[in-house]
Amino acid sequence: MSTSPVQTIDAQKLYENALISIQLGIEDFEESERASGNKARTLSSVRNLFAGMLLLFKYKIAASVNDPADAYAIIFNHPTIVPESDGNGGIKWVPDGKFKKTTIDILGIEQRFKGFGINVDWSVIKQLQDCRNHLEHLHPKHTYGEVSGFVAELFPVLSDFISNELGLVPSDVLGSAWDTMLAHKDFYNAKLDECADSWELASVPSGAEFYLSDCRCKMCSSELLMAAQEDLDLNISVEHNEDQFRYRCVNCGYADLIAPELLHAIYVTNYQDSRDGSEPTLEHCYQCNHDTFLILEQKCAWCDAELEYNACEMCGQALTQEEQINGGLCSADEYSREKFMRED
Repeated sequence: MSTSPVQTIDAQKLYENALISIQLGIEDFEESERASGNKARTLSSVRNLFAGMLLLFKYKIAASVNDPADAYAIIFNHPTIVPESDGNGGIKWVPDGKFKKTTIDILGIEQRFKGFGINVDWSVIKQLQDCRNHLEHLHPKHTYGEVSGFVAELFPVLSDFISNELGLVPSDVLGSAWDTMLAHKDFYNAKLDECADSWELASVPSGAEFYLSDCRCKMCSSELLMAAQEDLDLNISVEHNEDQFRYRCVNCGYADLIAPELLHAIYVTNYQDSRDGSEPTLEHCYQCNHDTFLILEQKCAWCDAELEYNACEMCGQALTQEEQINGGLCSADEYSREKFMRED
């Protein structure tokens, strides 16, 4: 009786392909720097860099076992097996659908990492995945700004993984790509610090300062947004001149109002869709007239306004903005008090 040959995988080949993908991704990134707005090269950069990172992860998984057959088994997906009737009152187990051999995806990698005690910051990996998906599927007008942030975020992931999990020297592994990524990361961090410092002079509403890091350039999607020096020179501020004060993008030079970006960031961060049964989280703020009052926190995410009275003095019920005029009573107890006073 003949048997199917045992399928194996060469872990070293995964490693070599990972380095090739990363190198190609950095070459695309450098070219996109030289030809700003070249969407094809920026998209290629993200695809190659993300694919290279995943290949490096798969290499680590495959290299965690001694037998190449075991390496193959844990790198490739397996068909879902479901029961069916055998026609004779029993069951038979068969693959569900037409199974095509594919390697594990991000979820599969995460599961294998947990099983083999391999560590990586999955919150950053998910952010990188979101960026990759956004660039591939939404096709923004200009993409270099996002790719610039992508490379800056990817650098520490690769550096830590190569050092801590592979036990290798990152500069030896990545070669010239390491030098490019290191220089870019240092530059990027320095610019992030400059951007943060610039907003200290712009009088951003106290509650909204937290959301500056979530704002993106409307033209290129970069997070490198500085307070526009022209507006600082005019002595205007975000707090008092939100219809005038602008950001200027370090990456592409585009300038636009910062207030809409802050308000959008507040909305995206805190919004809950009531259609899934969730309670509303935001309402109109009586102090600043923005829809930024956080109901659960009883505090405005824009102006930091808080309630003077948080709970009813009679029944202990949480009070709303509307009920502040009752002097510490909920609407029901205020109605009862007024009724008693009228009858008296």
